[in-house]
Amino acid sequence: MNEELKAGVGLSQKWDAREAGREVALSALKHLDGENPNFFLLFSTIHYEKYGGFQELLNGVWDVLPEDTPLIGGTVAGFMNRYGCYTRGVTSLAVAHSQIDVAAGIGLNTKRDPKKAVKNCAEMIKKGLNPSNYNNKFLFELVSGGKIPQFPGMGRRRVIKSGMTSKIATKLSDISLTTLQYGVGREEEILDELTKHFPDYTIIGGSSIDGNDMIENYQFFGREIYTNAIVAIGVNTNFEIGINTTYGLKKTDIKLNITKKSSYDRVIHEIDGMPASDGFLKKISWPYDFIDERLYRRTFFTPLGYWRDGVLFPNVVGLFLGKDIQCGYRIEKNELYLLSASGESLINAVDENLKKFENKKNELGIIVSCAARLETLGKNIFKVREKLIDFFGEKEFILIYAGGEDTYSREHITRHINESFNVAVFSS
Repeated sequence: MNEELKAGVGLSQKWDAREAGREVALSALKHLDGENPNFFLLFSTIHYEKYGGFQELLNGVWDVLPEDTPLIGGTVAGFMNRYGCYTRGVTSLAVAHSQIDVAAGIGLNTKRDPKKAVKNCAEMIKKGLNPSNYNNKFLFELVSGGKIPQFPGMGRRRVIKSGMTSKIATKLSDISLTTLQYGVGREEEILDELTKHFPDYTIIGGSSIDGNDMIENYQFFGREIYTNAIVAIGVNTNFEIGINTTYGLKKTDIKLNITKKSSYDRVIHEIDGMPASDGFLKKISWPYDFIDERLYRRTFFTPLGYWRDGVLFPNVVGLFLGKDIQCGYRIEKNELYLLSASGESLINAVDENLKKFENKKNELGIIVSCAARLETLGKNIFKVREKLIDFFGEKEFILIYAGGEDTYSREHITRHINESFNVAVFSS
């Protein structure tokens, strides 16, 4: 393949949404040498919600972007590119090559009816890619992530300590999910459906999120703003596409046996025969006072995890509803282990991941990492950026920090997880 893949990453930190949209598009397109992009990915932090609004951000992009360019994206907790590491601003990726076919799709009401949302999104992509003569197939997706449910008289809470109230809250959280669409993102169900529609694709993506507060998130499709949606880009090409997942997490000797759960295996009622919160705190030797609204962030260094088919599935604890524990996705096994991490181990996971692509002619990197890693590493994320710049050299890469991470390929099982580092590479 003689023709070079042209990719441009854009950036803006301007406060005004319209101006930021124009700048992030212009700074990406200037790298394409006048060619129109095959597709355009757009990722923003939540800040523009209060500085002009996301519609104005998109309007600014479309002041510059060629008409009918497939565009998808959404809000993320932060992002990284060769310009730097950011938790405020907007970034973009524009890609141009003659041997690429592209189609975009969207599905609505992902929390209420994930199967229908995926079906509608998949049909749009399949229709747009028929016909296509390229053998290698890639899909990038962004799904509306979890939002803290709102409980009558209590507001939006991660922790409810009253045992009686918690029994009601657990039931109300299910109602909140399907009626108000506040609650878990149901991303693992969405990914399972996606792989049924696209079994021969390499898939990477994640959960759209705000600043990791899980209050609200937004998805972008074309010229419109959505929430509770899945947006995706399907790409058929002759470029080779590889994918890899690493963690930097270590298994401890602390095992938690789930003895009762419900709500599609997302709510844990008992651990080792005890109420879930009591069993959890006893096992990890934490005081009861640790159960507060900051508990979600306290578990970043100590997530829970289980293994399926030899693959680790880490999960950040979501809600404490009295004695119940609600997790972000299904807990498919009854044996959970407490996992541990250090700044060094999380950074080493980057080197471990990139080794897979060392002997290839890499043209572009699209990376999805967990927002928990962003908060856990703090200023050490700049070390991650240095490693990516050293690896990709003059080639472009873009990294987003999402609320959950999705991967799939014919060689790897379907994975919706937390606390992971996932790299997709286009190589020739």
